Amino acid sequence: MEFSIILRLTALNALCFLGILSKDIMALEPSFDVPIVNITVVAGKTAVLPCSIDSLGDFKVVWTDQFSTLLTLGEKRIIDDERMVLDRPHTKDWNLLLHDVKYDDRGRYTCQINTMPIKTKTIELIVLVPPTILDSSSNDLTAKEGDTVTLTCNVSGVPKPTVQWFRKPHADSRDQHKERVKTSEGHYGNRLSDDHCLYTVSHRGVGINGETLIIHNITRYCDGIYECVAFNDVPPAVNRVISVMVEFPPEVWLVNQKLGQYVGKETILECKVTAFPQAVSIWKFQNQDLFNSFKHRIDVYQDRGHMLTLSLRLPNVTREDFGQYSCYASNSFGMDEETMILYEYFPPTTLTPAVTATAIPRHTTTINKRNRLFKSTIYNENELIPYNRTLNGHNPGAPYSGRQGYNTGQTNSHHVGLLIFSSILSSIYLFDTSCFMML
Repeated sequence: MEFSIILRLTALNALCFLGILSKDIMALEPSFDVPIVNITVVAGKTAVLPCSIDSLGDFKVVWTDQFSTLLTLGEKRIIDDERMVLDRPHTKDWNLLLHDVKYDDRGRYTCQINTMPIKTKTIELIVLVPPTILDSSSNDLTAKEGDTVTLTCNVSGVPKPTVQWFRKPHADSRDQHKERVKTSEGHYGNRLSDDHCLYTVSHRGVGINGETLIIHNITRYCDGIYECVAFNDVPPAVNRVISVMVEFPPEVWLVNQKLGQYVGKETILECKVTAFPQAVSIWKFQNQDLFNSFKHRIDVYQDRGHMLTLSLRLPNVTREDFGQYSCYASNSFGMDEETMILYEYFPPTTLTPAVTATAIPRHTTTINKRNRLFKSTIYNENELIPYNRTLNGHNPGAPYSGRQGYNTGQTNSHHVGLLIFSSILSSIYLFDTSCFMML
């Protein structure tokens, strides 16, 4: 009886022990320590796929890809791809490293524990790809004025890149400022234009602008360096430049329509020619071609873009050089000609009225006291009072007679006295004058 009791107690103890053991075993079952996350990486970089396990015990850990391909078993790599490495910085870490990530590596990766049932942790690998401009894009081209030109900038990348278009003049132009092609309203979109060019863009995928730029009815003002820039927020941005040359007939422009010059002076005539391909340019005088000689010197200067300056120098102008000059240019697309006149220049003459100066003589008379005294007392015949026949009461028409009238003797005496006084004064004057001259 006692022995049976002992066996029962032993069985109970064994069952209790086994129960406790099973609880401990359940408590030590492995579990994932890190929550499920998505990993984003740029192509060419290294992706770290985390997997941390608590209480792994004797269980095994394996990695598989989206195609259920076995990548690792325990700490061993099963796949031949050497870019994949199992990384264990800590005991419970079973991270999968993927070096030099490619876009094809994107997808779902699974960390598994061989429990019953199998425990798994899934990680989504997202691969970003910087923009790339494909070789199928446009190269440098030459078009005729009036053609429709299509430029393409085929791009790839994840996410889909945005393509923007810019234009700037050629390297031989003074203005090297790059401007973005835009609409006449100032917005960037399908219908683009500037002062001389009309554009259309077509979309492929997302993006404000498109991968294809169409230039309608292209003109000489639309040539230049076109640049497409692709960007998708994954640096670096990429670009491609396309040179567009436009062929057009010459255009001649004269600095002066008329020019005056003195005979014997040096004169320089200039005209500017714009053309592509470059034109044959000459100067003409009276419809005759001019060449370099002792009388003429022709020089060509490259200006900017497709423009050149044609200079005609006349070192010593003669009257035979005056007349009509023409600047002529031509290429395979057409010709142009402008004329000017060189004329003799005469300086303006100013007519000044003649002024005659008349000298007015100034007389200075010195009067001495004697002359003054003499002139004041000189005899004046007009001062003599003639006999008034009307005073004696006789007929005025009757002949004069000393015997007629009254106080005849007094009158005669008066005349006699005046005559004597006049004679005395004359004598004094003659005497005074002779003395003055002697002095």
